[in-house]
This record gives sequence, C-alpha cells and structure tokens, in this order.
Amino acid sequence: MPLNTYKLIIQYKGTAYQGWQIQPQGKTVQGEVNKALAKISKCEDLKTIGSGRTDSGVHALGQTVKATISLEIGNDELKRGLNSLLPDDIKILAVERANESFHPIGDSEWKEYIYLFSTNRETSLFHSDFLSIYPYQLDIERMKKACELFVGRHDFADFQCVGTEVNSTTREIFECELVEFKSDWGIFPPSEDVFSLRVKGDGFLKQMVRLMVGTLWNIGLSKTHLEELESSLAAPTGIKLGAVAPAQGLYLNKVFYP
Repeated sequence: MPLNTYKLIIQYKGTAYQGWQIQPQGKTVQGEVNKALAKISKCEDLKTIGSGRTDSGVHALGQTVKATISLEIGNDELKRGLNSLLPDDIKILAVERANESFHPIGDSEWKEYIYLFSTNRETSLFHSDFLSIYPYQLDIERMKKACELFVGRHDFADFQCVGTEVNSTTREIFECELVEFKSDWGIFPPSEDVFSLRVKGDGFLKQMVRLMVGTLWNIGLSKTHLEELESSLAAPTGIKLGAVAPAQGLYLNKVFYP
C-alpha cells in the first residue's frame, strides 16, 4: 500500500505529558497524535518523527512533525480531523504534503527555544504551568553578558544530561538574548517581573537550554563567574555550572527549514 507523507506544525501544552516521544509508561504527545492519525487513516501502519524530543512538562509553540500514513487526504481535512480528535492541550496549526525523504531533525537549519521565568514570588498560581519561579534578586546585566558568551560554535558537553547518544557535543548558537518579557499573549501582567531567554541554534543537546538557564541564574547570583562559563565552553570539564531549570518554563518556539 502506498504511503503518504505530511508535515505537521503542532502546538501543545506539555504539563500533562511525559514529553513528546512515546514512552513505555505514561501519556505522551506523540502517543496522542499517533492515536488520532490511526483513527483517521484506519491503519496502525503509520510513523511520526518530531523535530525535537521535548521533555516531560515542556511546551511547544511550533513543533514540526513528519507523519507517514497510508491514507491520502487533503491538508485542511487532515488538520480538521486531527484537531477534532486530539485533546484540548494539543493543536495542529498547519498541515502540508512533504517528500518521503523529509526529515524534521536532519533537514532543519535552526531551532529556537524560549524560556520564561519570574523573579516574583507572588506570581499568580494560574501561571505556574507556563513559567518557572526563581524568586531571587538577579544581576540581569551580568546574565546578558553571559548570553553573549554562549553565542558561537562551542563544545557544550557541560550542558547536556545523559540519556541520548550523540556523535558530537559541538553546537552553534546563533542568538542568545535575555529580555524582560513583553508579550501580546495577555497572560502575564507587567508587574510579574517575567523574563524571557530566547536561544536560536543549529541543534541542542538533552536539557541543554535548561542547563544554560540554571547557569545564567548562578551567574545572576554571582555564584558562577563569567570566566568559568568561558572556560567551560572552551574546554569542558564535566562539571555543571548550574542546575537543570524546571521544565514548565521551556518552549520549543519554532523550527526553520531552508
């Protein structure tokens, strides 16, 4: 039976899921998408590949997924069908046909992550799923200088957690910017002291962005010095410069393909 390949852009709130990738135990975003695809295509012989293995509790504003199914169906019809079957915290934003050779990871030129956190201990409980609370006085200007050090091609061996085998720990960061969060999302009032770290690069290691955030927090508290970060990126020692920041502040924002 001929197979048909589709490129899906998916948005999801990761709070209730054990990450994107199907696991032996627990509910995953990929599992929910596969169930919906199986119901529409009337076939279990399907395959999905995501552009990033977001961890438990991590959100996506623009996860790219390759879906291969036996059913030939219009893009809009597939989008409507999936959205009618998926839970409310997963949404298909766009569907288009793709070549069989398309690979969401290998073909991407860059990915962009956003990490949101607040230094306000009194942040509303309604925001707890969407950002991390780090209620300490931080030196934001020192953290911004640290962001500049991340930019470029470095060995990020000190910024990965075990769990995924990789051929190389070298990655290139194109942009790394820390700003006070201003958004038209309408969910964070200006008084919340919310900050956004935006990181764009050619690829990311397991929990790399969250380790970058943990390092920035330590730098903001003067527990870690800029020189230590510079040395770690030049010659990794195996010593982490910060803890893994909580998952709920992280968003896979977008994936770009040439």
